[in-house]
Amino acid sequence: MKVNEMYILNKILNYKRKTLDQSLKDVMKSKNRMISGKFSPIVFGMEYEEIKYTSIDNKTLYGWLIKRNEDKNNTIILVHGRNNNRIFCLKFLQIFLDIDSEKKYNIFIPDLRNSGKSDESKTAFGYFFAKDVYSTMKMLKQKFGLNNFVLYGFSQGAMGVAIAQSLYRDKLKEDGIKIDKMILDSPISNIKKIILYHARIKNIKIPKIFLLPAFLTLNKIVENNLDNLKLSSLLGFVPTLIIQSQKDRVTPFKIVEKEYNDLQDDKKKETRFKAFRKGQHVRIYLEYKEEYTQTIKKFLESEKIWIN
Repeated sequence: MKVNEMYILNKILNYKRKTLDQSLKDVMKSKNRMISGKFSPIVFGMEYEEIKYTSIDNKTLYGWLIKRNEDKNNTIILVHGRNNNRIFCLKFLQIFLDIDSEKKYNIFIPDLRNSGKSDESKTAFGYFFAKDVYSTMKMLKQKFGLNNFVLYGFSQGAMGVAIAQSLYRDKLKEDGIKIDKMILDSPISNIKKIILYHARIKNIKIPKIFLLPAFLTLNKIVENNLDNLKLSSLLGFVPTLIIQSQKDRVTPFKIVEKEYNDLQDDKKKETRFKAFRKGQHVRIYLEYKEEYTQTIKKFLESEKIWIN
């Protein structure tokens, strides 16, 4: 393997795990009143249990299970992205305090691989996150009898969610697990295009010809699925809401919008796209708390949402 290829693949596959202690220091420094001081679900009056479990490829994972209603089977899984962990998802618990007064949904917040307390590992822009998302649903079914899910992912976690519902569709059916809906906030929407985009804009100045060998190797790593790791191929089987800021510089609006537009007409019937004018990557909620909350509420209640 040539030096250029090794360098590119290392950038794609590897990053330093962000521990819970590091995230706690970050939120303590934050001046944003919606983030600072929130270290666990108990801050929102939500009792929780920490769960240790194993992925289908033997990675040790951890997560918080919030059983809000013992009589309810519906469970929302909040899935963080790259360079994050379960603490990132805490602020979104406020949404469910605001819209779910009847406590219809239980909530699970995992540390996926290479995050928080879970094992260090390669992630491949969400491909291996998908193994953890599937493993999480399977564990919740086996241990707690929960088998009806809403998957709510952010950035690379959103890609992991989309891959999991597509790649493991037959296994989920065999396991008696149903994904009711998916919410994708600031998703990595096309892995190859995102890699090309960041190689171009971040002064890395890697000629496209040098990326081709890296893509060939990456394709083998993701089990020859690279060309299909895009929302236009993955969506259409589960009702999905895509939320995206037009100002996002990490997962650019134009790439996400094109993936939505490239969905076949029959798949678009299952997909909604909500665009916000402002907001940094995975920070739309902080800019539009009320509108964002109502967007989630309407989608969960199956009302139509159209692009602005």
